[in-house]
Order: sequence, then structure tokens, then C-alpha cells
Amino acid sequence: LECAVHPEKITYKHPLLEPILEVTYGCIVYQEQVIEIFRKLAGFSLGQADMIRRAMSKKKHAVIDAERKAFVFGDPARSIPGCLANGVDEATANSIYDEILDFASYAFNKAHAVSYAIVSYRTAWMKCHWPREYMAALLTSVLDSSGKVAEYIAECRTMGIALLPPDVNESDADFTVVGPNLRFGLVAVKGVGRGFVAELMAERAAGGPFTAFDEFCRRMYGTELNRRPVESLIRAGAFDSLGYKRKALLQVLDSVLEGVNGEGRKNIVGQLDLFSLEEDEPAGTSLVLPEVEEFTPMEKMAMEKETTGLYLTGHPMDAYRDTAARLGAVPIGSILADAEDKDAPSRFRDGQNVLLAGVVASARTRTTKNSTLMCYVVLEDDTGSMELVAFQRAIDQGGVYLKENTPICCSGRIDIREEKEPQLMVEVIQPLAGLEDPMAFQAAQAALKGGRGPRLARPAPSRPDRPAPQDEKPRTLWVKLPSREDPAFRRIELILTMFPGTESMVVYFADTKKRAGARCVIHPALVAELKEMLGEDSVVVK
Repeated sequence: LECAVHPEKITYKHPLLEPILEVTYGCIVYQEQVIEIFRKLAGFSLGQADMIRRAMSKKKHAVIDAERKAFVFGDPARSIPGCLANGVDEATANSIYDEILDFASYAFNKAHAVSYAIVSYRTAWMKCHWPREYMAALLTSVLDSSGKVAEYIAECRTMGIALLPPDVNESDADFTVVGPNLRFGLVAVKGVGRGFVAELMAERAAGGPFTAFDEFCRRMYGTELNRRPVESLIRAGAFDSLGYKRKALLQVLDSVLEGVNGEGRKNIVGQLDLFSLEEDEPAGTSLVLPEVEEFTPMEKMAMEKETTGLYLTGHPMDAYRDTAARLGAVPIGSILADAEDKDAPSRFRDGQNVLLAGVVASARTRTTKNSTLMCYVVLEDDTGSMELVAFQRAIDQGGVYLKENTPICCSGRIDIREEKEPQLMVEVIQPLAGLEDPMAFQAAQAALKGGRGPRLARPAPSRPDRPAPQDEKPRTLWVKLPSREDPAFRRIELILTMFPGTESMVVYFADTKKRAGARCVIHPALVAELKEMLGEDSVVVK
């Protein structure tokens, strides 16, 4: 094993090992060869030898030392004959075992270092010379990890490679190269199976590109065609290149499928009518679409997110990227990458104050043991997603903005723990919408960087000859409940989602004499609804 200790040597110290070890450039010996040494020289089984290999990888020298006797003299209880029984003298056997002990201290690291070096060299070469093909294969390999997909799409954007939405005429099963860009794979669309995609590609190869939506359905009749995959393809934008509006296709989807199925039943082999003897008409379309307004860009992106897990034709943050940069928001992906790379110098530390901007992907609220609210929010920008934790104070100030697909900006402290992904403990939440106004931008910037939420504006001082209008005074909606466990409390939370605003609402719990706060607009409809549900005496506006 001298070749392992001194890789520059190309001769082996023990000729007995030559049939076992393969001579390669540098004569590097790894754990697999050590397993063979134990098997061929001492008669260990594969399982017994692998136990030694595990002990080596974890540097358990006590286990390795304890196996010396079995290696040299054997162990009848485990049916190990040992080196002496196989014709290897005691001195040679002990010498080989000594070198195994030396080798064990770095064998695992060395094997990984060389393996990763080879992989790094090959992938770097492919990324340099075949960047689009490499990124397509890379994206295909991580389809089950939305975080990795988002990270690699951001890398594509940096490389000047655009990710195009799925298309029935250009997409294959997996990510593919189309000109200077990448095309999204059809298998990655939720609800579309690989069998259906294989049939689609075979029909496209046999009959040429699809020219119309109803023609697509007719040609795919007899396959796994049903409502679910076709609807998913529409929502993902796979028919956009044919010039259709997604909203119009969704409205006629059922009628087209019913028509195609009806035609298929009529044309069963052996059933002919008067027209079946006429010459077949050329394939075309007779589809009449309703005149409807197309979905808004935000609605399209929401559908793409729902069906593919990604925003394809844009990102909700596109309209706010400049605003987020001016506020000094940190890309979420940079925090995640920094936390993942333990060896690189750390840019972000536990407890560090940062400012994030993104779109709310999800939000769920729960009650703490102190009977206050806390909210877990998943915030997403175009570089990744991160979980935020907001407690009662932050919820009172900006909880009204924690709705799905709402662009927000928030500040707080990074919470980094070994066993989980980084989180942000939120202190201030602000909406990104409306910050085009310089005054609103400055107010939001001051609140976010100052670590406090906006305060209610005080009414302007009134003149003696003209009292201040009544509606300029801050108002509070007071609601009384018997306890927090009262079912009405959950109903109130749901009702408030329909009345977003910045005015104060306080819920008083009679049993504990504690309060819970929220933000809403004190609308007459809200007050009337609460009074009808709780009674006139339990709802007051002051």
C-alpha cells in the first residue's frame, strides 16, 4: 500500500497485492481496494469487509485496531480464516495492516477529493463549451426541488439564456435547447404524465406540428387524452404559440373534448354513414372561440406557478425590481447559498438585520402558548424562497399584506440553525405596491430601516373657528368575545380578509382580559356583519 501513502510511486511494496490493485496514473488506492485486501488475503466476507470500510470512513481507529487479530490469525466464530491460513506470513500481514491504519486516516477524504475534482472538471468543461445543453440537463435533474430549479433558472438568466414556457410543438419530455434558449419540458407540467407526452411526441413526429386546438384534440384521440392534462397545458401556456387566449380555451375545453369523443364513438370500425364514403376533408379547424378579455399578466404567472411550480413568462417581482434595489433588498438566493456553503467566507450571520423583497407564496397563522398570533410566511423572489416568521407586533402592523401573490418588502433578523434552512424573524412589513410615489417610498424606507412600522397619522390641529372633520380622527373597532377558543374568533379572522385596510381592530377576551389586534378598514358592512354575529353590545367603534 505504499502507493497510497506515496502516490508518486508506481511500484507496490507487497507483490501479493498486485493482482488485487489496479495500477492507474498516480497509483491511488481507495476504500474499495481495501475491502478486496481483507477479502483476498484474510478471507473476510463482503459484509465483514464493508464494516471495516465504514469504520475507516468514520475514523473509528478502535474498531480497526480490534480487527488486526482477525486479519492476521483469523476468527473461527465469524468464519474468517486469516492471512496465516492463506499463506501470508505474520510479519507481512502485520506490515500490510499497519499501512491500512495509516491509509484510514485520509482515505475517505482523498476518494471524495479526487471524485469531486473529476466531476467539477467535466461539468465546468460542459458549462463552458455547451452551456445550453448543460443547463437543460441540470434543470431536468432537479425537477423535484423547486428551490434548485429557481436557483438554476437565475443562473440561466445571468448567462443570457431565457427559459421559454412549454409548447405543444416545440417541447419534449424534458428541458431542451431551442435556438439560444431553453424550452420547458412537458413532463414537468403538473397533471401531464410521461405516457401522454410520449404519445404527443409520437403523433407530432408522424403528423407534423399541431395547427389548431381542436385539431390537437382530434389527433390525440385514442391516447390518454382527458380534461386534466389538456387543462394543465392550457394554463401553462403550451398553446400560446398557436395564437389562442388561455381564458377562451378554458371556456371551450369541455365542449371540444365532448365533440371529439362523440366523433370518435361514431367512427368506430364497422359503423359508416352516408358521408363516410366521401373523400376525407383536409385537417383544419372549425373552432369558434368566445370574445373574452385575456387573463392579466399576473393571473397568467399565477397559473404558470400553479401548473409548473415556476413563473415562466415573467415574475411578479419584475415590476418592483428597481424599487427593491433602491430599498436595498438582499436577494434571497444569496442568503440561502451563503448558508449552504459552509467552507466559503460568510456574508450573512445569525442575528444580522437584512431587508427582503418578494412575493408571498403562502402564509399560515397559528396561536402561540401566550395566546398571541404568529404567522409563517414563504416569501419568494426570482432567486429563491425563504420562510419568514412574524409575531403579533409585526402582524398588527402589516399582517393585512400577508396574502398570496402580494409583493411585499420586510425587514428583520436572520435566524440560522444547523438543522434547518435560514429564516427571517420579521419586524416590519410593507407593501411594494404604491412606492412609486417619492413620499411613500421615503416613508417605507425609513420604517424598514428603522425597524418599526408606520404610525397612525395624528389628526391635524383644529382651528377654533373650524373644527377638524370627524373622519380625520383615528378610529378603533372593538369586539368582545367570551374567550379565544370561541368559534366566532376564527370566523372574524376569515371576515377580515375581505376588509383589508390600515385602521385598528381590537378583540377583547372576557375570560383572560387579554386583547388581540389586527388591521382592517372599518367599513359599515364589516360592522353590520359583526353585530349580526355577536350582538349589538359586543361591537363598538370609538
